[in-house]
Amino acid sequence: MMALRIFHYPLPILFVAFLFFAIPFLNFFATAALYDLSQRWDHVFDRIQPLQYFLSALSLVIAYGLVAKKKFGYYLFLLFAVVLASYNLWMVAWITLGKKLFLAGIRLQTPDIIWNAVFTAIILGTIFYFLRREIAAPYLSGLERGWRGGYRETHPVPFHWTNVDGEREGEGYTINVSGSGALIPLPNHHFLKEDDPINLHLKLENEKREIVPISVKGTIVRLDREEDGTDLAGITYEFQTAQKEEKEEFLKFLTRVFAPRYPVANKIEAGKNQPGESTGELVNISTEGLYIKSDVVYEMGELISVRILTRSGPILLKGIVRWSNPNARYGKPVGYGLQIESAENPNHFRFWVWKQRFRIFHGR
Repeated sequence: MMALRIFHYPLPILFVAFLFFAIPFLNFFATAALYDLSQRWDHVFDRIQPLQYFLSALSLVIAYGLVAKKKFGYYLFLLFAVVLASYNLWMVAWITLGKKLFLAGIRLQTPDIIWNAVFTAIILGTIFYFLRREIAAPYLSGLERGWRGGYRETHPVPFHWTNVDGEREGEGYTINVSGSGALIPLPNHHFLKEDDPINLHLKLENEKREIVPISVKGTIVRLDREEDGTDLAGITYEFQTAQKEEKEEFLKFLTRVFAPRYPVANKIEAGKNQPGESTGELVNISTEGLYIKSDVVYEMGELISVRILTRSGPILLKGIVRWSNPNARYGKPVGYGLQIESAENPNHFRFWVWKQRFRIFHGR
């Protein structure tokens, strides 16, 4: 299976999948020990309850789903883990209040509850681990992909690439980038295949908006084809030891452009000179950039004025179009992405962006 050869499974995922695979066996031997049937294995099945059979079958389904990167396995795991953690927390609270709790007629003692509390903490930690975007992505993505070393955000960075002989072969804008890899479009008749080496040359902007060229060797780890026939290449970087400064500059760039983005739905007005030329709706925003859903899509590199309509008054911004997306590609609606250049009232703008993180939980 190609995915198994290319993408390495994170050890926590393999460990969790193994535990779920082992649950039916643990269930069997735990039941035998509970009823002292270690020498009468044929009678153990008579003691196993229907719920235990159901949980054992469910655990095998979850184990398969986690290893095969299936969406149902991911959601079933979260549901199973939340229910189990809630039940364990109830048991701990029940005993803490001085109540008696029995399992198969045997009263649970303090050491049992301590182990239960430790197990619950592990379960909760596992849940938070699986909720990380880069852990959840292979399960929720519509494409066959693996786990990445860093979060990738849709971000267009000018690039060109060369072959091992240094000959220029293609150019364009990255689709997404991270500290460990990138996804780039390829020209027709590129002749690349998985595991091929590639030299990637990126043009980044520092905080002063100066162009900083970065060159890095990489390997093609994935090739996909879009509906329109465009080939995409997933690349993993291979920064050399002597490229310490280049790598640090690249990571600084990512830290700046990947400032936390928050989903929003405010109406906006935009225009090349003054807001009012077009209207749209914010999709997300950070202190560094924003994405606007709009039927009017501006060209790359254009300077746009935007007025965000908020309850506390309008917020006026100027930004450069870094991503023009008239075809609603890569999971975003028709619209464009802006890199923020200036704000009329920077303090008001930053405070408003900061408030959006709380609206994720409390609604609008």
